[in-house]
Amino acid sequence: MTQNFARAALSAALCSSLLMVSALAAAGPIEDGVKLLEAQRYAEATKLFQKEAAKDNPRAMYYLGDMLNQGLGTHRQPLSATAWWEKGAYLGGVDCQLALASAYRAGLGVKLDPRQALIWDRVAAKHGSSEAMRNIGDYFAQGNGQEVDFKEAAKWYWRGANGGFPGAQRALAQLLMTGDGVDKDPAAAYVLMRAASQAQKNYAPDRNAAADARVLRHELSADQLAKAEKLTKESVLESLKALGAGD
Repeated sequence: MTQNFARAALSAALCSSLLMVSALAAAGPIEDGVKLLEAQRYAEATKLFQKEAAKDNPRAMYYLGDMLNQGLGTHRQPLSATAWWEKGAYLGGVDCQLALASAYRAGLGVKLDPRQALIWDRVAAKHGSSEAMRNIGDYFAQGNGQEVDFKEAAKWYWRGANGGFPGAQRALAQLLMTGDGVDKDPAAAYVLMRAASQAQKNYAPDRNAAADARVLRHELSADQLAKAEKLTKESVLESLKALGAGD
């Protein structure tokens, strides 16, 4: 993995997390800091986040890390960014846990370590992060630090998809298209791919889902299209509920 590619991968993951964190931000100092960021008043935002971080606020630590990683108001400092995320992760900040896992996967600010990344994604998943659940599925689908296990991947993709994360819905749809780890069902895959192309529960749409859905539609037979028209995202996920069983 090149440094530029790794940086892009981390940036994409953080943007998804940032959308969720911003959407959930309650009125208060953190929201004020986000507004300062949007106005590119980086020095003021940094000062505010540092004040909140001194109170052991993991969300402030997330934003400090994100600013350092992107070089907002300063030069890029991936090592310092990861240090803030690590502190926030241990304090229970799910956004920090996701960012720290992404850093370990990309090897930015820390040594590339898929197994350590998986640990933090599992922690975030235990806190209910659907994005982390998708990430865990990827480890098993791609053999990243783990043996390839499509059934285990399907389990985690289903959990993330059921939690409303478009990226998990697209990943599960891809398994339904190929029949890896789950019974092949192109019609159900199409339904989930269309769902993934839309924003859901404070998550942005999956950026590749709309194009994938268009391609898949042309590959479906008339009977498969007719079947897809009778299905909904909810009915597909309910029919696959057994996938999410187990530890």
